[in-house]
Order: sequence, then structure tokens, then C-alpha cells
Amino acid sequence: MGAGIQYTPVYASERRAPTLQPAAPSLYSLNSLNHYKTMDAATQQLVDRRVGELAEWHIHWITPALIIGMFVAGVMGAMGHHLFYVRLDGKPAVEQLKMVRYGTALAFFVKSTLVGCVIMCYRQRIWHTFRTKAMTVMGIDGLFSATEDPTQFFYNWEMISTGKLATFMAVCSWLIPLASVLSPSALTSEVRESYNSTNCPTVPSLNFGHEGLHNFRNEKDHPGSSLVYYNTTDVDGTTDGYFDYYDQPSKNARRLAITSMYLRKPATNPDASLTACGERWNCTYEISFQAPGYKCDEVASSSNPDAGSAPFNLSKLAPEGTNIYYADVSTKDYKRPQIETGEDGVPVEGPPYPDLLGVFQSEPVLWIGHSIQTSKPYDKSSPYAAKWKVVHEPKIFKCVSHHTNYTFEMKFNDTVQTHALKSREFLGPVVDTTLLADKEDDDIDDVVAEPEANFVRPLDAEKYKETASYHAMGQLLRNFLAGSVIRNDSGAFIVTKSDISETRLVNANTSYPLDNLMEEIQNVFQDMLITLLSEPYLVVADKISVPCTKSRSVNVFVYHRKGLWVGYALAVTFTFGFILVGAFAMHQNGVASDTLFSRIMVTTRNPTLDRLSVGACLGGDPFPKDLTKTKLRFGVLLEDDPREGPLGKVEHCCFGAAGEVKDIVKHGTYAGLKKYRKGIEEEVGDISEKEALLKDYGK
Repeated sequence: MGAGIQYTPVYASERRAPTLQPAAPSLYSLNSLNHYKTMDAATQQLVDRRVGELAEWHIHWITPALIIGMFVAGVMGAMGHHLFYVRLDGKPAVEQLKMVRYGTALAFFVKSTLVGCVIMCYRQRIWHTFRTKAMTVMGIDGLFSATEDPTQFFYNWEMISTGKLATFMAVCSWLIPLASVLSPSALTSEVRESYNSTNCPTVPSLNFGHEGLHNFRNEKDHPGSSLVYYNTTDVDGTTDGYFDYYDQPSKNARRLAITSMYLRKPATNPDASLTACGERWNCTYEISFQAPGYKCDEVASSSNPDAGSAPFNLSKLAPEGTNIYYADVSTKDYKRPQIETGEDGVPVEGPPYPDLLGVFQSEPVLWIGHSIQTSKPYDKSSPYAAKWKVVHEPKIFKCVSHHTNYTFEMKFNDTVQTHALKSREFLGPVVDTTLLADKEDDDIDDVVAEPEANFVRPLDAEKYKETASYHAMGQLLRNFLAGSVIRNDSGAFIVTKSDISETRLVNANTSYPLDNLMEEIQNVFQDMLITLLSEPYLVVADKISVPCTKSRSVNVFVYHRKGLWVGYALAVTFTFGFILVGAFAMHQNGVASDTLFSRIMVTTRNPTLDRLSVGACLGGDPFPKDLTKTKLRFGVLLEDDPREGPLGKVEHCCFGAAGEVKDIVKHGTYAGLKKYRKGIEEEVGDISEKEALLKDYGK
């Protein structure tokens, strides 16, 4: 047969009509086949070419590959969605709309691939259902359209009852997209604290050693405002043996100390947070420095009335005395003025100058007594009941100025500064001397303490000026503590003769000193030191670099893993189960099929269906109700005498009425199956198989 051969048309009249049985009317009629007589040449050639095509029991690799590929793509998309959100978790929430769009795109990709996978498996399942169960046309319509038309679930009860598993798969194909709604919401944004352990390079601190090196004549090396005002023996500092000596605390020192007292907390610099932490950051860090501090110890109390060397005893205090507060804080204090000076601070007389001019022989001890007002009333027989009403417990303690190592934890939160004492180590007294008993000190040349070797002298300028700064800070505290608070003889009112009443050391409600006065005096003095940090132009001001933890409230992405994986886990689990259902259906069917028009066309080649379809060939609505109630099944057409084909008499597979089809047997002998080519090949010899089939078919 050459390349230009013309195929001979095959007409139904040239075939042998099958014998009809009364019980099973013939499915093939001359009327149904006479259309071949009017077939155009192109269609005739196509029919002739198709005559020799052979089918086979074979599951083509494309369908399983697509199912597996889409499932893997869906799982990878879900993992990618998870990893994308993990990368964003905790990061600043910038370009939120873009990130949400990316997440939504990933969610729809996962939805599309998993739904596509389910639908392909669903198609295999419905063909298995068509083979095993007879259904009305309406039920078959429902299974074909359930993945596209959700109304089928509400009225097509035959579809639901006959194809339960297939219906469940169709329902899931509609529900799986919910994962694409839930998963993007797994990424939200919240205001959270962002922490960063780093180094803060410009933290304010104190270095009282700078005061020892400061020279008001030349501030080049250690500029700033000193805590001390000095007198001097030489304003220009050009004469041999000149020295500067203490006069009083500077105005800046007074301002800062008084501010701290009246604020009842340390004063702060508005720019302190910016300097220490950086713009828009909070931070926490520790600073350590050496500064003056008071070491306080209890001397006497109601249970231990012996006051020892204290300048007063408990009888000075309530209830025996009239004082609810009494302080002796200036015994053997540094005299001011030391000697008469001119306006420039230079002594009017001399040199030579007195040997003890400007010398720190001792540092005044704080002797504090106060009475604690309890809630326990006095017995009516008590001599104190009429005046005091309730029991008063007197106490005396002393505080000695020491060189002290401090460690504070500093914290800034929204520019608000707080501090907490971490440790306090007393190194030794500022002036380590002992006062001489009953020694008058009316003249600066009088020695009031010993040993003289521990006196701090102006000629030792560095040590002297540092001691002077300690003394100045102590003097500022003592100015508030000096004096007394008494209750008049009748007990009707309280009279204060001390500036302590202006501080937080006194209970404003009762006018009594705080019960824990000893600890609070130490704390108030520490507040004065912390206040010095607020003034960056002091000589003692310092900038240091310390480890710190920075934090700030930022809007960050927050990934709620459960929100993503609840939907995805269910979708992936059900999809995997449906893959197993589809694989089993393909195995049972022996082929991988689809619901395309071409598949419908080749499976409905049954003259009975042609006759049933009379009047409905346009496919429009309304569809004939009688036809929708006709039960069909996909199976092997029952024929008394199967049609003669090029491979002999073989049975035909198609949709048919419930009574005219039987089960399709996997690997059975049906029209056009490749399995039966072997016999033909033996008969035709060297002639090509297809040519032989065409030749035989045209006889």
C-alpha cells in the first residue's frame, strides 16, 4: 500500500447485522450506522486510519506523575510558606502589605496544587464507581459536576448515597481552599520589646579623681564645674609653696543637691537616655565608681540604752525627752572661714600661714537620734500616756563618711531613668582620725584629732581636692540633717527646727522621721550622687563604655505556627489519603482516565443511548426528566453476537442501561486491545500490521 492510497469507505450495509434476541434487543441498527454513507472524505480517511489503532490495559505515566507532582509541589509550597514566615518572625514589620501578598500567593499555590491533586484522584474514583454501581443519569451528572457545582450536594441524594467516598472527595475539594484563608492570618504584627545585647559607649558616670587633678587656673586637662569653691594663697599660682584650700560647696553642687532633696528622687538629664542608649532605645546597664558614702551603725535603742561615746543619750528623745528627732552633725567640723581673706580668696595676713590652714583633721560624724511612733498605746499608769498616747521607741545611730565603691544598675524606659543599688563596699574613712576628748577647737591651730599623720593637707593637692569634694557633698547632706524636731510639752503640736522636714526623710502625714531613717539617709545621699550624673559639665562627670542591654518597643512580625499548620496539616493529610484512593481506583480500573469530552464521547457509543437521547440533542435546559431517571452503568455491553472487527469478535465497553452491561474484567478481551495483536501479526507475515488490518476491514 503506497503513500497515496485511497482508503475504501466501510459502510454498514457491507457488514453482517448481528442477530437480535427478544430478551436483549440489538444495540446496533442499520439506521444508526447509515451515517457513513454521508461521511465527508476527510472524516472517512480519519475513520480508516483509526481502524487499525489498538488500545491496551495500561496506566499511562502522565496521570500518576501529575498527581504526585502536584502533591509534592503543594507540600513544598506549604513548607516554603512556613519558612517564609519563620524568616519574618520577630523582624521589624516593614512592607507589611507586600509580605501579606507573598503569603497569600503561597497559600493559593498550595490550595491550587492540592485541590488539583484531589480532583484528579476524584476522577479515577468516579470511574470506579461507574463500573461497580448503576446510577441514574442525574446521579452520574452529579459526580461529573460535583467539583464545580456545589448545589449537587443539596439535592442529588443518589450521588451522595451511591458514591459516598467520591462525594466526600468532592466536598473536600471545596473545603481545602479554606487553608488558603487561614494560613495568611498566621502572620500578624505586634508591638514587642526588641532586645539587643551590645556595648553602650557613652554612659554617664562619676570620677571624683578628676577633682584632685582640676585646677581652676587652667581647665584644659580637666574642664568643667567643680563641686568645691577654694581660697588660695596665690591666685596666679606662680609662687613657690602656694596652695588652694577648701572654702565651701560650689553653687552647682548646692543646686544639684537641693534639687534632689526637693524632688525626693534623683534629678535626671532630659538627654540622658539619648546619650546612654541611643535614639529611640531603652537600655539597662551597670556602672561602678568610687564616691563618698556614709556607713551607718545603730548605737543605742530601747533594748540597748547605752549610747557610749555619742554626744547625747536616749533621754534627749521621746518619750523621756521632747525630741522626736535630734541630730549632732557638725562636731569638730572644718571651720569657715579659716582666716580672714580678701575678695579674691587670698588670706589678708601672711605668709607665713598657720600650719593647719585648710587642713582636714577629721570628717564630722553624723549622730542621729529619733523616736519611732508605734500604734501600741501606753498603759494609763505610765507617766508618758498623757503626752505621747502611744509607745515611742527611741534610737540613736551614727554615720561615718567613707570612700565607697558603688555599683548601680541604671535603667532607661521611655527616657525615664531609674536606678537600683547592686553593691556598696566601704573602703575606709575619708579622714581616718579620732577626735580628742574635751579638746577645744576655737582656733585653726588647735589639734582636735589624731594621728596627725592622717590629716589631709592642702600641699598634697590631688588627695586634698578629692577629699574636699567628698567633704562638700557631706556638708550639703548635713545642712538638711542638722537641728531637731520637738513636740511641745502639751503634746498638741510639733515644732521643727531642722530642714529634714523638707525632705522625704520625714513622713508628711505624721511629721515624724521615717521608721527606717538610718537606711533612708544612706539612700538619700546616694540620690544626691546619682543626681550628679545629670550634669555633664561637672569636673567629676565622666563617660565610660559598658556592656548593656538595649530594648525598644517595635512593631514586629509574629508567626503563629498553629494557625498555618492546622489548615495545611488537614489539607495535606486528606490529600494524601485521596491519592491512595485514586491509586487504588486506577489499579482496579486498569487505566487512568479523565472527565474530558473525549472520554465521555468514547464511553457513550451505544445505540440505546442514541435512541434515549432523541429530542435532547441540543443539550439545553430543561433536560428531559425521564432521561435523568434512567439508570446507567459503565461496563461490557451485553450482545448475543458481538460485532465482527479486525481482531475478530470482541465485546464492547461503554455506558449502558443497567440491564444491558456487565462488569468490566481487568485484562479482559475487549474491542481494540493491544493484547490480541500477536495472532494478526502471525497471519500477515511481512506486511505491516496496520495495512493488514485495513485490508481485512475493507473486504
